[in-house]
Amino acid sequence: MNSLAGGPPVEVEPCSPRCARILAGREHLTLLVSPGNPYFSAARLAQTFRWAVQAVKRVDVVVADLEMTVATYLARGRAEQHAYRRARADISQMAARIRRARDDAGRPDLRVSEFAEWAGTPEYRRALAYTREAVADPGYGLLTRAATRAALMARMPDGWEPTPRQIDIGQVHTERTLPFIVNAVGILGVAETVTACSRTTPDTRYFFTEDAKFRAFPGQGYAALHVGREQSPS
Repeated sequence: MNSLAGGPPVEVEPCSPRCARILAGREHLTLLVSPGNPYFSAARLAQTFRWAVQAVKRVDVVVADLEMTVATYLARGRAEQHAYRRARADISQMAARIRRARDDAGRPDLRVSEFAEWAGTPEYRRALAYTREAVADPGYGLLTRAATRAALMARMPDGWEPTPRQIDIGQVHTERTLPFIVNAVGILGVAETVTACSRTTPDTRYFFTEDAKFRAFPGQGYAALHVGREQSPS
């Protein structure tokens, strides 16, 4: 799957052949969006939505909530008052961008929700317990801490390094996200879905590896969407 005519390319990178097969079924796509992440510009969101509503039958957009967004700022050393102020501003800005992008895509029925809206559901809690077990396992725990460290270091000054305590705080965002990596299919109540974000990392690819101790739930796929890259020569 690639770009629509007249827009920048949308390159899709499924995590595994199984993920590619689920995507080819065209049933459902779960798009994860983080307020404060400059990747999610209004133009990039609009192109992603235009592509998504033509690529699959149904689309859910799930946005990081206040607790998750605040945790990222706290983990980067911001004072609590400043972290909450910035997080609220980021969430408000992202909501406006999503509204514009959804209208631009011509699909006002495209469903948008926050992580917090699903946190109390049985399928989310089941996936959270499962991913917490994975995080506690040394084979996966090191991967997820490395991913959290890398995410915190992004957009920080060269040479900045989070402390172990800051990584612990940043793990709040990671922990809340993982259920949608492994079981968006159950949480959202669909037959199959591919969860998509701006990139794949070792801690997300892990759940889609054939010999992994912890695996994504049946019907669950994962892919990275790269929007706005120049198309490579054929």
